[in-house]
Amino acid sequence: MKSLTLFATLLGAVAASPLSVVSSRPLTDLEERSLEERTFRCPANGNLPGSNPNKPPFYISPSLLLPISAKRPNQKFPATLTPKITPNDFCTIFNLEIPAQGFLKTCTLEFLFPRLLTQTLNPYTYIGGGHFTFTGYAYGSGAVEGQTTYANPPPAGPNPPTPPAVLAPGNAYTINVGSCGPGIGGSSVTVSGALCSTDTSFEYLQSTATCPLGFFVVIS
Repeated sequence: MKSLTLFATLLGAVAASPLSVVSSRPLTDLEERSLEERTFRCPANGNLPGSNPNKPPFYISPSLLLPISAKRPNQKFPATLTPKITPNDFCTIFNLEIPAQGFLKTCTLEFLFPRLLTQTLNPYTYIGGGHFTFTGYAYGSGAVEGQTTYANPPPAGPNPPTPPAVLAPGNAYTINVGSCGPGIGGSSVTVSGALCSTDTSFEYLQSTATCPLGFFVVIS
């Protein structure tokens, strides 16, 4: 199974040390007042168009996020809204359903990664050296909850030819741009892939609140 490496580095002052952030605790009154006064600025190119498939461009969010584990290759994990990646163990497969309105149009797979608290209120943790791999699966296939495991992944498919060199907070990344395809007899078709890492723990909430965070496909 081919994979392409995404090298994630931290920006600014945190570049010299691993980043570890989480926002699961309630905000204090001072933090709430500060946030009320703050204007949230999404990363450059980190905004999404509308979600109406009859008015392109439009975006779609993952229809399924499913963890798999190299150390528990036969275990079936439930679907989640908080993808989990850990060094040489947990990966998360994401399915995206391309509707008929997207057939023969251009699909842009993006990973949007705002900074915690300064650009998003969505919680995430990010700890480690920052090396990731992205693996693409066959067009028209994807993870199936209750069936897909590390030992039983979707069929292999093409990987993005030129993935981004950096995956770090405060940025928006284009993973791949290509044809959405002609469809495979039906009203939608699945595209899917997996995000893994050799040295980084990363867990986040897939969301469009404040600034979007996670994988999205923009159809234009």
